[in-house]
Amino acid sequence: MHPLRSRIIGDFERQAGRHDDPAVYGGPPGDPGLIGPGSVSWEVHADLAAVSQAGLAAIVLEVLHPSVVAGVEDLSDFRSDPFRRARATLGYVLATTFGNTSAATALIEHVRHVHSFVNGTRPDGIAYRALDPELIAWVHTCIPWMIMRTFERTNRVLSPEERDRYLREQATIGRMGGGAAVPASVAELEEFVAQVRPKLAVTAQTRAFLDFLVASPFLSDLPGSVQRPAGRFAVHAGMIRAPRWARELIGYDRPAALTRSLYEPVLQLDARLHRWAFGTPRYVSLARARVAGASALEVLAR
Repeated sequence: MHPLRSRIIGDFERQAGRHDDPAVYGGPPGDPGLIGPGSVSWEVHADLAAVSQAGLAAIVLEVLHPSVVAGVEDLSDFRSDPFRRARATLGYVLATTFGNTSAATALIEHVRHVHSFVNGTRPDGIAYRALDPELIAWVHTCIPWMIMRTFERTNRVLSPEERDRYLREQATIGRMGGGAAVPASVAELEEFVAQVRPKLAVTAQTRAFLDFLVASPFLSDLPGSVQRPAGRFAVHAGMIRAPRWARELIGYDRPAALTRSLYEPVLQLDARLHRWAFGTPRYVSLARARVAGASALEVLAR
């Protein structure tokens, strides 16, 4: 394997994990999973570069809800295991899209069970619970919303019909997870965001989470003197797919000219390199083989 390709794959898997478990992506011959081949979701989520690039913006949008960040701060171990959330979030997106029906359903049920214990009180005295249907819908929606925006900027522009199909397909996952009024079209997405946006804020807990990202455990291989500058650059770059109001809210907006000249070229190069390194991801090959009735061992042996 080319040394650069090996380095890219190794660094990615160290942070985001491997996603090629035959028990998840293989399975009963002919099983289409929850969404199935021919869907917009299968095309979009086959682009590992776009899916992974969307992650930071999706997570930051999620924690702009004070109840979400309170749950993360009170009950998550993200400081001791900073890569766990990245692995879990990416794994959830890929497994629910490409996994066999049984594995995908079991994962959704497992996440709901774990979240049933996530309850508490925010610093402002407001009680929260992770299984609140609106919170589930918000956390779910941030992910396909940012993936769709990233895919369109780094791969190809979807038609209006494809955007609606993609959100409709992903809404199935959100509803199974317990979300209420999960957007299933662009019009519904815009309406939902407008509804939730007044509830979003930057609290002390949000700022602490952002400071953790800037401290950048993901760039721990760099010399200490450049970790924070590199972390600030990474957060700025990761957030350019988010709507401007979100960037302004957290203080990470940048002039359009700087985005075009600096951040956008870096992200485009990153996407090209990851597509070159991974080719067709294993989870895609396994899912296609499952639907076609082929053996997962044949895919993994290639």
